[in-house]
Amino acid sequence: MKKIWIFILVLIIAAGGFVWFSPIFERIPPEIKVNSNGFTNLKNPIKISINDNRGIKYYSVTALINGNAKVLVKKSGNFGKSISLDVKLPQIASKKIKLIIDAVDTSEWNWFAGNEAKKEVTLKVDTIAPDAEIVNNSYAIGNGGSAAVVVKVADANLKAAYILVDNKYKFKLTPFYKKNYYVALIAWPVKEKTFEANLVAIDYAGNKSIAHIPLYWRHYKYPDAKIIIDDNYIKNKAIPILQKMNVSVPNDPVSVFKKENEYVRKLNNEEIYKLTSKIYEDKINSFSLAAFNPLPGSLLEAYFGERRHYFYKNKLISNSIHLGIDVAKIKRAKIYASNYGKVAAEKWIGIYGNTLIIYHNLGLYSLYAHTSEFDVPVGASVRRGEVIARTGNTGGAIGDHLHFGLYIQGIAVNPFEWMDRNWIRVNIINIINSSKRLIGK
Repeated sequence: MKKIWIFILVLIIAAGGFVWFSPIFERIPPEIKVNSNGFTNLKNPIKISINDNRGIKYYSVTALINGNAKVLVKKSGNFGKSISLDVKLPQIASKKIKLIIDAVDTSEWNWFAGNEAKKEVTLKVDTIAPDAEIVNNSYAIGNGGSAAVVVKVADANLKAAYILVDNKYKFKLTPFYKKNYYVALIAWPVKEKTFEANLVAIDYAGNKSIAHIPLYWRHYKYPDAKIIIDDNYIKNKAIPILQKMNVSVPNDPVSVFKKENEYVRKLNNEEIYKLTSKIYEDKINSFSLAAFNPLPGSLLEAYFGERRHYFYKNKLISNSIHLGIDVAKIKRAKIYASNYGKVAAEKWIGIYGNTLIIYHNLGLYSLYAHTSEFDVPVGASVRRGEVIARTGNTGGAIGDHLHFGLYIQGIAVNPFEWMDRNWIRVNIINIINSSKRLIGK
């Protein structure tokens, strides 16, 4: 009799061990995830994922609206280990909706009923798109040029608002003058043949408003330039730049130049974009700017937007677009600050050599490249007329000169516009100042 009880006890322990350790009796409930930020516009479906190591045999989604339950999804079967749902919500007048998600796995645990998981999510209902309108803007914009825009954006649940150019360039807005009003300088990238600008406003529920910015096009004609590359440039400029940037140096001269002009130029422009894309001020009430003239009495050597074609031994080997103007005077000539600003960067940037960058508010930066020395430190506030650097031939420069560039939120723009006092007044200052009268007190 004692042996029978021992045998029964062993069986019980063995059965218990089997239940405890067997995969078919696993005890981990399904994992439920809801892709939501707490808002819904009732148009976009709610994405729900359910995952379980064993498998899913049942799931349901129930909406609780003003205390009334409505089943949106309810299914039983063998659905595998992972389920992705796009649950369409009912059109309701309520300001809130609660979702109750239930899931059961195929485990034999819990007396063969399986492990159950529940998740509740409360969503705020917002079906109204943001108020987005254009208050004022420059009359026209040229290819490679700039413009000013003042807008109004209002929404209690506003997530983002920006100006989108050509469906790929985003320009941040700066709060302006009064609540719900914003201002921005925008650019027509010189490499783009056409231009379109829209104000985009999106709330947390996914509602979107788009307002077109009516800017007429001005077409600037940019010149072509043929530039001869010789072995002396390859040896004394291109190879040292590659070496200093820790880039492998090809064996033949053409490959060396192409790597410098195409690969390194791309890296350098990406770095400049990062250094000139930030807006520092939280709000702006006015904007004042004098015409830029960093090297008074200098001669113009190269234009902005110039299509450069490089030849080696009478063969075209590469191309580029010049993103600034080149001006020259005497060796180590003094470079002056034309406007008040803050030094954002000063560093060696590949083909640009020693480069100084100054921030002038509203996302506008001035850039001074190929310099021989810097006369102001990073973070310093510069005054109009202050000496900030001296010209040089660092980087890929052939001869002592200044490469002067202007950038709006990382996009290079035509410096000639910003060197014209009348253009600045008509296209930028007047637009911003007159917007205050349109907004009112």
